[in-house]
Amino acid sequence: MKILILSSENPSHPKSGLGVHLSRLIPLIEPHAELYVCAPDGCHTSPIHIHLPVSTNFLSYADFESAMADVNAQMIKHVMDGKWRYDLIHAHDDITAPAARYLKNKLNIPLLTTIHGLESSRKQVVQQTPHPYRQLTECILIEASDRIIVLSTFMKSFLERAYGAGKKAIVIPSPITQEHISSSRVKMINKPYLFSFGRFVPEKGFHHLIQVFSLLKKRHPELKLVLAGEGPSLASYTKQAETLGLKQSVVFLPFLSQAEKQGWLSRCELAVFPSLYEPFGLAAQESMERGVPTVVSQKGGWLDYAHHNKTAFVADFTRETEAAETINGLLIDRKRLSRVKEKGREHIVRQHHPANIKRAYLTLYEQMLNKSAFH
Repeated sequence: MKILILSSENPSHPKSGLGVHLSRLIPLIEPHAELYVCAPDGCHTSPIHIHLPVSTNFLSYADFESAMADVNAQMIKHVMDGKWRYDLIHAHDDITAPAARYLKNKLNIPLLTTIHGLESSRKQVVQQTPHPYRQLTECILIEASDRIIVLSTFMKSFLERAYGAGKKAIVIPSPITQEHISSSRVKMINKPYLFSFGRFVPEKGFHHLIQVFSLLKKRHPELKLVLAGEGPSLASYTKQAETLGLKQSVVFLPFLSQAEKQGWLSRCELAVFPSLYEPFGLAAQESMERGVPTVVSQKGGWLDYAHHNKTAFVADFTRETEAAETINGLLIDRKRLSRVKEKGREHIVRQHHPANIKRAYLTLYEQMLNKSAFH
């Protein structure tokens, strides 16, 4: 079984959830299939799958959409110039749509797509208009795909409502790592703190979390808020913290290595994720796997596994006073924190165990090849 993987992010150097997902999935599938990964610059160190590098210098393009159009053109050229034959294309997200559709038709093989999130949905929750190019690539990919993998029931329901594509979709969550990662010996703060990490973009809801934190500080003067990540909203978050008189209480960190992240997770009071749009929630999954008490927002894919007062805690961060009350109660009730975090760890390990995820993928691959009209 030879599978061509198309991705706009290199799994060797993940920068977002897509890359992290692939970096976990590829080692599970490699022993059972020949994987040919076509992605931007960088070379995966594994000797099993072959990486087809695509050159990108994003600074040389007028905009992101122009860069992605060129990436697709290069993907097509790399694959068509290559000597390999493939049984199946597995595309990831709408950015690869032009290459995925073209190669499906040209090579006469089935197309499987994993949709990690939809740009139209991200923009909608922050009341912005998606770029017409991204609206087009979403439609192209969903229409061209023979089957679609989504990571949550939240995403499957949305695909059905927005595109009528629910029958094509199957839910397979992202696997946990099950890796023992030693915490990095980085300099930590010696005060109690809430911890969160992710891209600094509006849909992640960090502006709501900073506001909630400002209310919590009145009851917990020693409490800090640590936010790790990068993105275009960093300047506005910094200004917001200063305006609220929280300059010394909100700590901004860059993207962290896994070891650094484990260090901060291991010592926090709570891991808190206030997203307005979250197709799955790798950050919450990771926190729960590590046995950290976790609070998530009331909408998103993580509600498949983050069940309020059972495996995690749920709060509406758009109602900032209520969210502050919820978190305040958790900081006081240590027995409840201890009970729920352990249940959460057990649940996430059982539900997202790599063996289960691997089995689901291999079964789907075989079904598509066996039923395909191309073979």
